[in-house]
Order: sequence, then structure tokens, then C-alpha cells
Amino acid sequence: MAIHPIPAPNYVLTISGSDASGCSGVQTDNRAILSCGATPLNVISALTLQTSEGVESIEIVDAELVRLHVNRLLSAFPVGVIKVGMLGNASIVRVVAETLEYYPDVHLVLDPVVRATSRRSLLDAEGLEFLINELLPKSYLLTPNTEELAVLGQIDGIPSEIQEKLVVDQILSRGCRAVLVKGGHRKERTARDRLYFEDRIQDFSYQWIETENTRGSGCALASLIAGGLATGKNLLESVNSAKGAMDLALTEGKKRFWQGRGPAFF
Repeated sequence: MAIHPIPAPNYVLTISGSDASGCSGVQTDNRAILSCGATPLNVISALTLQTSEGVESIEIVDAELVRLHVNRLLSAFPVGVIKVGMLGNASIVRVVAETLEYYPDVHLVLDPVVRATSRRSLLDAEGLEFLINELLPKSYLLTPNTEELAVLGQIDGIPSEIQEKLVVDQILSRGCRAVLVKGGHRKERTARDRLYFEDRIQDFSYQWIETENTRGSGCALASLIAGGLATGKNLLESVNSAKGAMDLALTEGKKRFWQGRGPAFF
């Protein structure tokens, strides 16, 4: 009998916070990446205590420890994709940006986590400025929701379609390769996300799903896309697959009973 070698793992390195309740952050990252057939490697940027009532405490990891972990994992494993979520402060944003200078071929999927669903801030003002000026230009894909896009573009309220395109054009002009604007905050009956890439605009529309189990939805979507890219899908295929997986997870998830609001992807 012929023995066929097992294919090497497709690695995704995540840099994100840990959610003690398991509903968002690195815990959701790992579930999503594994579901794609990829293998997650994890660097923890912050330890957070979260419940369905909100974020109760945050302990940011020392930036030099983050640097040590990121550098060692990138040197030890053939990482093709990095997914970044919560970074917490300017020092860690700077570490990630500096490290990426040495890995220009690695695709960065950046979920710009600036505040929790409960509205608590998860990135300081200096960190936000450094993320805009130093990390966005190095990103292969940025995945903001409309509220995060408003923060990045310094707009009050949910951006109009004209404002959205203006902000996205500014981001793309800085060097970011593509932007996926998540439209869940628009309060429309159809959930519509919009991908800007290669001078094209692609809409992804799904029926709105009424559920309280939405924690970690942004983490999950970005990680699903990262997992798709790591396993050989192109950007459009990865986004389309990720959106389908999220739609299924939200549909099935609304049937689950959690202690308070539950995870979007489980």
C-alpha cells in the first residue's frame, strides 16, 4: 500500500486579546481558523475579563514580550497570513508594524479593534494614530465595521455611502490592498458587506438574522478570511466562503441558549 505524506499545515499567526469567557478574541480566532483547515499560532496582546454584560478588566501584555513571541513564531514556522485583532496600545501597534518590515510577503488581515461591543475602548488614542499611519499601509485586508470606519475616518455617526467610499479611498491610497466594510451597524433588513479591491467593489448580502449571540463576530469573520487565504483561496473566494460560514453560524447559533449574549461563531 502506498503511503501518502500528510500535507504540511497552513499556518495563520494571530495577534489578539484573550477573552476569558471564550466568546471573542483568540478563542474565536482559533475556532474559525481551524474550521478552515488551517493551523493557528497565537500571540496574546491582552488578557481581558469579559461577560455578556461587557468588558470588566483589561491587562495589556508587555510590548517586548509580544515582540519576542511574534519574532520567534515567524522564524520557526512558515506563516503565510497574520490576523491582527485587539492590540491595546501604541507600543504593541509599533511592534507589529516594525516586525512586518521583515516579512513583506506575509498577508496581514487587520481587524481594527478599537472598542468592544459594549462600547469600552480597546485601543488608546496614540495607538489608533499609529495604526492609521503605520499599520494600515502594510495591510493586505482591512475589515472594519461602519463604526470602526467612522473612527478611522474621523466621521461622526455611521458614514453615508459617499463618506464610506471617501474614507476607503484614503485608506487604499496609503497602501492597504483591500477593505471589507461590514454593514451590520446600518440597521438594514439585509446584512450587506462591501469589499473594495483592485479598483472593484463587490457586495455580499445576506438576510438579517435576529439573534443576541453576536459576540466576537468581527474576530470570527477576519479569522475565517485569514484561514481561507492560508489554505490557498484568493481574496474574493476567502471573503465569500467566510461570509457563508458566518451566515450559517449565526443561523444555527440563534437556537443556542447561552448565559447572556453568546458567541457568534461556535
